[in-house]
Amino acid sequence: MTALDLLRSDHRYLLQLCEQWHGTEEFLEQRELFEEIRNQIQEHFALEEATLHPRIERVAEFCEWTGESLEDHRLIEEILGELEQTQEREEFTELFEELVDNLEDHIQEEENELFPRLLELWQESDWAAFSQDMLDFRGESKLAA
Repeated sequence: MTALDLLRSDHRYLLQLCEQWHGTEEFLEQRELFEEIRNQIQEHFALEEATLHPRIERVAEFCEWTGESLEDHRLIEEILGELEQTQEREEFTELFEELVDNLEDHIQEEENELFPRLLELWQESDWAAFSQDMLDFRGESKLAA
């Protein structure tokens, strides 16, 4: 698995959890799924901010993108915080839909704009270093460059 495969896998898993949330009727079950979604988002954002962002912000072309990505993260984290405090189902559902919309937009930008450009620009040594950063962050032992 490559570094981009890992990020894409995280994205797919998050979107799958959101679909599962939509298929759940019980509010208590939705709250439990939300907790898993929140944890996964926070872990994924921490990974990106510790490994991906420091590497891409060094490239002038990506400076603006990095700032926008961090803004996306903060907005999504703000919505997560509001969801944690919300007890009323209708309001929770509206906020959750806002979360999903923002998350989907963020994932689309990464996968359709950033990742293809990185594949064009980065050398094998860049991928190897990025992969090692991700391994170190996640404490995993196998990740292809």
